[in-house]
Amino acid sequence: MTNFSRRDFLKTSAAASLAIAGGAKPLFAADEVLKVGVIHMGAISDTGWEYFQANAWRALEKAYPDKVKVTVLENIAQVQDCERLFRQLSSQGHKLIFGTTFSQYASLKKLAPTLPNSHFECCAGIDAGKNLGVFEARHYEGTYLTGIAAGRMTKSNVLGWVGAFPVPQVIYSLNAFLLGARSVNPNAVLKVVWANAWVDPAKEKDAVAALVAQGADVISGSPNTPVQGLAAEEKGVWSIGSTGDFSAYVKKKQLVSFELDWSAAHINAAKAVMAGTWQPSNNWLGLGEGGYVKMTTSSPELPESVAAEMKAAEAAIISGKLKPFTGEIKDQSGTVKVAAGQTLADNDIEGMTWLMEGVQGTLPQN
Repeated sequence: MTNFSRRDFLKTSAAASLAIAGGAKPLFAADEVLKVGVIHMGAISDTGWEYFQANAWRALEKAYPDKVKVTVLENIAQVQDCERLFRQLSSQGHKLIFGTTFSQYASLKKLAPTLPNSHFECCAGIDAGKNLGVFEARHYEGTYLTGIAAGRMTKSNVLGWVGAFPVPQVIYSLNAFLLGARSVNPNAVLKVVWANAWVDPAKEKDAVAALVAQGADVISGSPNTPVQGLAAEEKGVWSIGSTGDFSAYVKKKQLVSFELDWSAAHINAAKAVMAGTWQPSNNWLGLGEGGYVKMTTSSPELPESVAAEMKAAEAAIISGKLKPFTGEIKDQSGTVKVAAGQTLADNDIEGMTWLMEGVQGTLPQN
C-alpha cells in the first residue's frame, strides 16, 4: 500500500495528463498488477467510519498480495479536491478507484462516464450508473438485533437514540432498533435527540445526558467514535456499539455491538476487474457470509437467553424468514405504513422519511 498526503500525490501527478482518450473498457493483462486508488475524506484513525473503510482495502491487499497495489489518499475533506484527485488517480493508471462516502457520490456519478480507463465504486452511493458501482450496508439488520438486547435489558422501558442527521440511513436504523426491542418488549419506547453532526463529541455528550435525563437506560445511535458509549458509561447506563465495536474504550457498559465490514465490496470488485467481468452494480448487503454487517462483542452481563434470541433472529434474517420491516407498522401519527403481513420494499426502506409509532422525537426541519 502506498499512502500519500495530498501534496505528495499532487507532486507525483504534476506531469500526468488529465485527458483520457478513447472509450473502450480497460483491459487487464494476466501478469499485470492492479493499481487500486482509494480516497478517504477523513483521516484514518483506529476506529470509526474511515477505519472500517481502510480495513476493506487492507483485506484486499491481504487477499491479493502480489496482484494488487493500493494507493491511499486520506483526509481529503473538500469535494472539489476529491474530484481532481479521482481524475489524477485514473490518469496514473489506477484501474479501480473507490470513494468511501456518500459525499463523493455526486462527483463520481459525473466523472465515472468520462474516465473509461478506470472503474469506480462508491460506498453509500444511491444508484449505480455508467462505469460506477455503489455499495451500502443494511445497517437496520444490525440495529434490529441490538434492539432485542436493549428491549430485554432495559428496566425503564425507555431507550435512547443519538441521531446524526435525519437521512434515511439513520431513520431506518433507529426504527429497526425499536422494532427489535418491541419484538421482545412491546412496552419499549425510543427517545431521539439529534446531534446534527456525524462526529461532534460535545453535542454527542449533551445528547446522551438529555436522553438519560428523560429516563433512557440503553443508548444507541449513529456514532463514528466511542464518545456516546463513554458518555453513557459515565452516567451508568448501557450503550450499544452501533456500526462499530467500541468495547476497547467502553469497558464496562457496552452491551452489544455490530460493525461494518466492507471487505467483500473491495475484493469482489478487484476480482471482477482482473477477470475483465466488472459491471456497475448496486450492492446493498447485511448479515451473512459476504455481507457488510457483522455482529461482534457482547457484555458478559448479557444473559445467555438473550444472546440466544439474538442468534436465532440473526439466522432468521440471513435465511430470509425474518424481515424486520414486516407489518403492521404505523408511523407516529397512527397511519399504517406497512400493512399486517406485508414487507416494506427495499426502495421504500432506502428512502424512509418517517418515524414509527413509539419513537418519541421529531425530525429536524432543514
